[in-house]
Amino acid sequence: MTNWRTFGPGLLTVWFLFGSEFAAANPVKNPGFEEVADRVPVTWGLPKVAGAAFAVDETTAHSGKRSGRITGTDPKKQTRFVQAWRQDVPLAVGKGVHWVTGWVRAEQLQRGQLNVLHKSAAGAVLKNQSLTRVDGTFAWKRFAFELRPPEEATSMQLVLGLQKSTGSIWFDDIAIEMREKTDLGQALLRVEGAPVAAGKSPVEAVFKLGKTGLSAGDKLVFQWDNWRTSREFRLLSVTARCAVEGARFECRKIPRKKSWPPVPRPVDWEATLVNPERLSQGVVVSLGGTLTMSRHSNVKAGLVAGAILAGTNAPAPVSTPLVIQAQGGPPAALACSAEARPVRGTPGRVTVAATDRFGNPASGFRGTITFHNAAGTDLPPSYTFTEADGGTHTFQTICPAEGVTRVGVTCGDWSATANPVLPRREDEPMVLFGDIHSHCEISGDGVGDPDLAYEYARGFHGLDFAALSDHSPKGARWKRAVTVANRHNAPGRFVALLGFEWSSKPRGHRNAYYPGDDAPQQPVVKNNMQAWWDWLAKRNEEAIIIPHHTNTQAAQIMANGRPAWEPCDWSVINHRYQRVVEICQNRGSFEAPGGPIKELRIKRKDVGASVQTALAMGHRLAFIGSTDTHSGRPGTGDARVAAMPGSFTRRGIWQAMHDRKCYATTGQHTLVFFSVNDEPMGSELQVAGDAPRAIRWRVVGTTAIKRVDLLRNNAVVKSWEGRESDDLTGAFTLSVPLTATEWWYVRAIQVDTHLAWSSPVWLDPRAP
Repeated sequence: MTNWRTFGPGLLTVWFLFGSEFAAANPVKNPGFEEVADRVPVTWGLPKVAGAAFAVDETTAHSGKRSGRITGTDPKKQTRFVQAWRQDVPLAVGKGVHWVTGWVRAEQLQRGQLNVLHKSAAGAVLKNQSLTRVDGTFAWKRFAFELRPPEEATSMQLVLGLQKSTGSIWFDDIAIEMREKTDLGQALLRVEGAPVAAGKSPVEAVFKLGKTGLSAGDKLVFQWDNWRTSREFRLLSVTARCAVEGARFECRKIPRKKSWPPVPRPVDWEATLVNPERLSQGVVVSLGGTLTMSRHSNVKAGLVAGAILAGTNAPAPVSTPLVIQAQGGPPAALACSAEARPVRGTPGRVTVAATDRFGNPASGFRGTITFHNAAGTDLPPSYTFTEADGGTHTFQTICPAEGVTRVGVTCGDWSATANPVLPRREDEPMVLFGDIHSHCEISGDGVGDPDLAYEYARGFHGLDFAALSDHSPKGARWKRAVTVANRHNAPGRFVALLGFEWSSKPRGHRNAYYPGDDAPQQPVVKNNMQAWWDWLAKRNEEAIIIPHHTNTQAAQIMANGRPAWEPCDWSVINHRYQRVVEICQNRGSFEAPGGPIKELRIKRKDVGASVQTALAMGHRLAFIGSTDTHSGRPGTGDARVAAMPGSFTRRGIWQAMHDRKCYATTGQHTLVFFSVNDEPMGSELQVAGDAPRAIRWRVVGTTAIKRVDLLRNNAVVKSWEGRESDDLTGAFTLSVPLTATEWWYVRAIQVDTHLAWSSPVWLDPRAP
């Protein structure tokens, strides 16, 4: 399949600015930090900022005797801007383009930053051009970047330094150069066939060299336009072909950067010209390989053909991005879900969906399904899917008022069974299942269109509600998140909550959720704990702040040797906003210390921040589960939140979580009922010191239940064996005097290893 649409009305010819330099003198003053007055480098100044130390270093230099060094001493004290050597430089007048070049060295650096601020004649900043970010430890190496000043710019400010970082960075021999325009030519990218999820397709980039030609040491490259989507695809076995006799290229796959952060637009393969010394204008070079497609049909990636000329750092694109997206494969499985607690005598939802082997919508499914275990319902005996269904169909049916119904569906060798349906009295709360922690392409590390995310959540995972909690979306990204959520919010049918994630490296990750149709984006405050809560309280904002993956840390290591993010900081209790915790997600459960514990799905080593640790410190937290999937498909993985709202609305579901009327499962739509002294989960009770505690519970599993544990103050006080039943009830009474706060909850373990947790009930002794 050739994707001609990505090239507009014709092939895109891109002109780039490499080649010979003009003879103009370097406008950067004291470029090598050699001129010093009172230990201060002339024209650069010596900034006095907290958390960083500036110095002229006479122990290392690329040339001469000195270089400029910045050492990060305390990132917490640094401003959010770049702690940098700065110099204003006038723009040269003439044809050509500006380039900034120089030499840089680093030692245990977490985040070095090279920027240029383009300024107007009045000194206003017109554009902040980020050139590159560096980290780690490396010897002196050269950099060279093309500058792109706006037309009205008359000067630029060099910004060379570090940002929220420890470690040291050195600069030397900084120069601004004017270079003539260079014609690199043009390239056409194409992928053959109709790419199917996880399938393989030939890919080719055909370069027609421009006036500059190609010299030995120059490179032609395949580059991705986004690091996250690039990881969904695999480009293999790239070779270069050229009709010129004796022409030879060395092709090399570029290893993925292991430390965090990743390269924003990574080069995947490079082909370096070895022979001859030069290829002339008009020569055609073809790079070809095999592209293994993403397993997910909702992922789009842009592949670019580019060139890296010797002596430069950044690839120059020679084509527009070729947008690549896999199609879903043939149907391979069925899924069936149902509204868990419809009102007795009224219709409830049953959704049947067909997917391929990777969970993609099988939109071409035209099979006939047959229902079973549907006695007492008005479901049809069978149904044949149509083109309009798009792989999913929702039925409305009345289930028997008494007992539990578990609707099943088959189509040939495929079968699925819905979650248990237990109709309720009208005065009883409903039970709705959702996933409120998921990411799409709005996050820098997520994939997938947000509109498709909500459609998939309801149509293929059978969720009643969902939220896209993308990483710190601001400005247009936050507006997009709000707009899409509001578009898919349909009270009584499907609820889309507003929320986002604030990932703080030293204090853990927390998500915010709002009850309305509009809400504030992440504020600029000191941290995602007390400073954030104070900011919300000052504005009287309604919000729930929910920590997640509390008792673990990132596997990715920063250049300074620390994890990319760390465990939850439980040092501050806030009962107004931090009322809920995500006890489980795709990384496992974080219920208890002492991990790993296989039976409890605790996969990570204990780092002192489990949910039970927080409860023992005095936090009063309801439990939810949500996946933290970054696939743009809420519900993909092993976690669910069950809410017991008074109304099937955004406000109703938010209020249920705020009031702690919610619980967690590892992905199954298990029904859990729990009360202490007839008060439901999430309650806070004041009781007399001699009052007994009467506990009642019921668990209706999606399969046979192995065991139900009753916990008091984090310790198991009684267990009930399942005895192969999928519907258990139990009661327990404790009559010892109540002398201090207690919290109680139940934990259910199914034979298929899935778990469910009720939220706790807290009892405080009443003052005499």
